[in-house]
Amino acid sequence: MINTNLIIGRLGSGKTSCIKHLISNIPENEYWVIIVNEFGQIGIDSALIADQQESNTSVTEISGGCICCAAQSQLRVTLTQLIRQHKPDRIIIEATGLGHPAGIVDLLRDEFLCKIIEIDSIITIMDISLFDLPFNPLDKTSLLSTENLKQQVQLADIIVLNKMDLAKDASIDHCHTYFDTIYPKKNQILFTEKGIIDTKYLTLKSDIENKNIKNTIQSKPYCSHSTLLSVNNFTIECFSSESDEYMSFGYIFSDRLAFNRKKLEINFKQAFDNRHFELVRLKAIFNCGKFWHAFNYTVDGNDISESFYRRDSRIELISKNKNLDITSFQKLLFSCAKDLL
Repeated sequence: MINTNLIIGRLGSGKTSCIKHLISNIPENEYWVIIVNEFGQIGIDSALIADQQESNTSVTEISGGCICCAAQSQLRVTLTQLIRQHKPDRIIIEATGLGHPAGIVDLLRDEFLCKIIEIDSIITIMDISLFDLPFNPLDKTSLLSTENLKQQVQLADIIVLNKMDLAKDASIDHCHTYFDTIYPKKNQILFTEKGIIDTKYLTLKSDIENKNIKNTIQSKPYCSHSTLLSVNNFTIECFSSESDEYMSFGYIFSDRLAFNRKKLEINFKQAFDNRHFELVRLKAIFNCGKFWHAFNYTVDGNDISESFYRRDSRIELISKNKNLDITSFQKLLFSCAKDLL
């Protein structure tokens, strides 16, 4: 398997500077392939990176469109050719800042490429000046509210806040406030200047891949108690915790398992209407086939939107009923995935 990283970020965020630093610190005896996607026909970033190209790197440009959509077939062909030619230890893909990188991840996880490519950390570079003003989720004119940037943040395993030498104190405070609202939390949030990060962050495995688990729902403990379940050859862990007033429970599923969106909506509404459950909050992200969706339910209403998160499907619920038998909710949830029936 070839370790592969995706580096994404807005135009001017520092992606090229980051890659230049990384390839100047390639571990000994490793060979890297760098693929740079240019939206325009004239490649500047690839030329800048190639300037310091060493004997242990190969830099290739894909120009004239986003590899997440228009140039996706070209990316597939380029990857196949480079792998056959160089047999690299690592591939780094720099996506154009104008693209929608979830499409690249979907390509890397397709039936053929997933057999030869292992997705390591997905890194999003952000200019700290984005946080000069406080984040207001109701302000649709804010750059932080744009679909492109939301996708870049949701998809990332690691966030790199760049240009800290120009940062204002308020920007750092606003940054922390913003990332406190992100669900699920990021694996790492780094602060740096000139795009400099350690190569060790490339080797962190992305949660998108089902590491060492085939045909199994991958689960990660994030609460204090866990119970192992087995359903139709799928291993599932249910996590729960309690406070004086509430209990919470949840599940994390393999990204490969698809759920029926309509059934999820119906069953989530049924759960909220059921007085036995006494739910006060439900938040979830599910692979619903062609699209992924985020679900946010409270006693005041609900919101369902497309999500660009791709690591796994997951759900977390909070209930006032500390004696809740969660198996009744499990039946509702599992019925939404045909492979669990």
